[in-house]
Amino acid sequence: MAQEVRVGVAGLTHGHVWGLIDAWSKVEGAKLVAVADETPLLDKARDRFEKSYTDWREMLANEKLDALVVTSDNVESSEITVQALHKGIPCMVEKAMAANAFDAERMLTAMHESGKTLMINWPLAWAPWLGELQRRMADGYIGQPFHLRFRNGHQGPKEIGCDEWFVGWLYDETKNGGGAIADFGSYGAVLARWLMGMPETVYCIRGNFTKDYPVSDDHAVILLKYPHGTAFLEGTWATVGFDGGPNPVIHGKTGTLSVQGGDLILTGQKVEVPEPEFKNPAEYFLNCIRSGKQPEGILSPELSADACRILDAAIKSSKSGCAERPM
Repeated sequence: MAQEVRVGVAGLTHGHVWGLIDAWSKVEGAKLVAVADETPLLDKARDRFEKSYTDWREMLANEKLDALVVTSDNVESSEITVQALHKGIPCMVEKAMAANAFDAERMLTAMHESGKTLMINWPLAWAPWLGELQRRMADGYIGQPFHLRFRNGHQGPKEIGCDEWFVGWLYDETKNGGGAIADFGSYGAVLARWLMGMPETVYCIRGNFTKDYPVSDDHAVILLKYPHGTAFLEGTWATVGFDGGPNPVIHGKTGTLSVQGGDLILTGQKVEVPEPEFKNPAEYFLNCIRSGKQPEGILSPELSADACRILDAAIKSSKSGCAERPM
């Protein structure tokens, strides 16, 4: 039997953390050892771990961890990751990678210097259709792709009932990196980076169009320009009910790939999607640690760092009114 992997969790204010704790609790060979958070959310989590801390720095200093789940705000998560990697602890960071490209680059540097695994978990990665969509596109089933369209979001964190701690940093542009553009535009940015590559320029319009309280943006549209194509991305906290149309859609010279109702469609015909090898981020990350295999696809930290660069350019464009180059 493989050696037991001791898992810690740093931060509980990212609302996705509870699903991740559930996933890790079911993985054979993993043990939930320690959790750290300074908010009252710690009371909700402490019974599932051997030890609890109010300071993640103290946890890293006192515990021997083989893996760390990082689930704080986008600024603090970056700092936690940098310090944990330098202590030799592999890190799984819940999306997005960082609030900006500068912090993402710091994380990459720490990863390379430590030689430890870094994975950015995007819930989109576990959609059964995603891997097959990319494989079909890469294998030429639609010819040369020239346009991607993707829309993601909901009517808003407060409106769907996120807790006050999650809402608190999501609505803080510094800690989040933006509003809906950071929360949901980030999914589109990493998907476009994976499927279409790095764009030449980025143009964005964003604003608070529906909320009667302050928020940096509740809806953002982002247009990416490539040498031979485009991508149109939307991130929203303003949509009450989606139209049910295909999403995402990739048009190629000889065909179209799309997702409709969870089914993958190739130029009008449903495609059978094979069963994925891994069904959740905990299983996948544990395999990466044990095998030495680097996270792939949108779980790759390099791709997620590029997504941060795309979003930085988008935010800059929303202020300048001009197309901007991602740096």
